[in-house]
Amino acid sequence: MRILDRHVLIETAIAGGAATGAFVFVMVASNILQQVAGAIASGRVSGWEGLELVGLLFPGVIPYALPMGMLTGVLMAVGRMSSQHEITAMKASGSSLSRIARPIFVLAACLAVISAWLNLEIAPISNTEYRRLLVGSAKDNPASVIAPGKLNRQFPGMVIRAAERDGEVLRDFWLWRLDAQGRLVQTIHASEARLSRGENKAGEGILRVALTDARMESRQTGDQSFLQPASYASAKTSTLEFPASGVFKDGANFDRKLRWLTTSELFDAMDKGWQVPPKATPAQIELSKMLPRTQFMSHLAGAFSVFSLALLAVPLAVRVGRAETFVNASIALGVALSYYMLTSAAAYVKNPAWHPDLLIWIPNVVVVVVALTLLRRASRH
Repeated sequence: MRILDRHVLIETAIAGGAATGAFVFVMVASNILQQVAGAIASGRVSGWEGLELVGLLFPGVIPYALPMGMLTGVLMAVGRMSSQHEITAMKASGSSLSRIARPIFVLAACLAVISAWLNLEIAPISNTEYRRLLVGSAKDNPASVIAPGKLNRQFPGMVIRAAERDGEVLRDFWLWRLDAQGRLVQTIHASEARLSRGENKAGEGILRVALTDARMESRQTGDQSFLQPASYASAKTSTLEFPASGVFKDGANFDRKLRWLTTSELFDAMDKGWQVPPKATPAQIELSKMLPRTQFMSHLAGAFSVFSLALLAVPLAVRVGRAETFVNASIALGVALSYYMLTSAAAYVKNPAWHPDLLIWIPNVVVVVVALTLLRRASRH
């Protein structure tokens, strides 16, 4: 049996590895196109920092790709062996389907443990560092967030545009100041501008703008019909300061998402509550403690899906008995969509009385029950 076990294991590992690699590539590539490439093109991060950002994407993507990868890999490997009557020959030698698939289940269980470790420890750290690098680029070089030729609204109460950017220098610089209602109150134009980060006496972040050949037009508050005369001023050089604490957050202080918390942080949030508002009601406190508990269970359920979907894939592959990659990939897609629809429906429940931390396991329970039923039927033939 060792030879057969090795054969089944190698076939599954190769097919599952190839499928997982394909899903990881698609997920990482989409993030690269959406965020990393844009950050490099705009100068927010250097090329080396861009490579670091790409590397930080993998730990967060792999746990999502593994269930689909194993499902597709098992369907392809067992489907090929079934179509070539290898499964029939193994059964003829006295082995049950469960015994034949034992190496697959062991591999899936090991990958489930790795996925749980990635979900609970490595991915949260990687996601936090990924965000810190992107946020830190704005903190270290504010001009890097300005895309030449485009309007920038990242700084509160301001709209900024520059025709060109050369490092920290912005050329043909325009700044429009808006009031709380979004109405124009001031227009500033300069041939060049340098943006830098500073702090006021209260320790809050400010945006310091050093202007060259500046001209400023100010309007009276509320004069949206431009009936009142505007005041003008010009200067060869001038420096302005604006509040921008929301932009210049240190890497450790930006708002972290609940799924970015490590195991110890989740347990701490379960005990104290997650983002408990001041003067919270008992219902709000209960909800704030339930959310991290649900997130913890979601991580575990997502990791266990590597095993449950592989368990389901074995009898499905034997029943279909097709070697074609397209057929197996189509079946995998249908099963995965059904699973994730159930998961989304379970995750939609937020009422603590319904125990959402337990409901998140329903998709896995359904998959395991269906898998065991199909496995029992397939073993009879």
